[in-house]
Amino acid sequence: MLALLAVAVLVSPVSPFPLLAIPFALMLVAFRTRDLFGLGAALVLLYLVFRSAGWEVDAGWYLVRGWCLVTGGLFIGLTVFRRPARMLDRTFSAVVAATVMFAAGSYIWTQFGSSIDGWMNEQIREAANLARAILLSDPQISSGSLADSIGSAIDGWAVFQHDVYPALLALATMAALALGRYFVCRQGADCERPTAVREFGFRDGYVWLLVAGLALLVLPLGAEAFRVGENATLFMALLYLARGGAILLWIVTAATTSAWTWVLLAVGVLLAYPFVFGAALLLGIGDTWLHLREKLAAKAAGGPRR
Repeated sequence: MLALLAVAVLVSPVSPFPLLAIPFALMLVAFRTRDLFGLGAALVLLYLVFRSAGWEVDAGWYLVRGWCLVTGGLFIGLTVFRRPARMLDRTFSAVVAATVMFAAGSYIWTQFGSSIDGWMNEQIREAANLARAILLSDPQISSGSLADSIGSAIDGWAVFQHDVYPALLALATMAALALGRYFVCRQGADCERPTAVREFGFRDGYVWLLVAGLALLVLPLGAEAFRVGENATLFMALLYLARGGAILLWIVTAATTSAWTWVLLAVGVLLAYPFVFGAALLLGIGDTWLHLREKLAAKAAGGPRR
């Protein structure tokens, strides 16, 4: 649950409070109908999220809350009908369906899409300007070519973040939905409990979304198709990176015997993080066919290999 909270807060390109509060409040109303304290907490959360309504709000205010309402409602519907059964599959389905809905709305009503992009660009530029001001406040950094390098790096990151904010928002929303469901449903026979981080995984068929994203990046279909492919590729690459990291953690947990081993491994990851991230990504994608954890567990138990 702490890992889900970290993803929802750190990855989200928008304010994480509505992203966490609105789905959680909707789930309290949907799944804790006889809990007066839960219903009261839901009303308080919704009031805190929507109390800023007025002439001073911008398009982003409605965008963020509308996105949270749609994804939360879709996830509740999928959970009620248990289609699909696994938690990650339901969060994935809810986010993909909401993304398709918003993309279709942007395509039909171009002003809607341009207002979303414009608002996100303003937010990212404000954050970039703030970061530049903080970094360049040091006289030693602000003088010389280092200042130009820092400014170029910040501008490049701002452009990239603007291009891929849909993928980051989708990942943060998946984490927020799962966190809300786990927190709401803590008791009962049908309670869904979070698994260990080292057991993280998802359906092998999701690899086709990665393939489709890469195809859109390579094929000359225009700027809009390239951006769709960029977001789909990043979205799936981060999921596979998490899957590969879970596999590495599973292997390390099975192999380590002391706290000093964990310390040495942590230092090694910090010193060689590009190689570790690359290995985790390759492991995550390769696990679609290899199923390493199942094979290693079966080998350790002396059972048949998959």
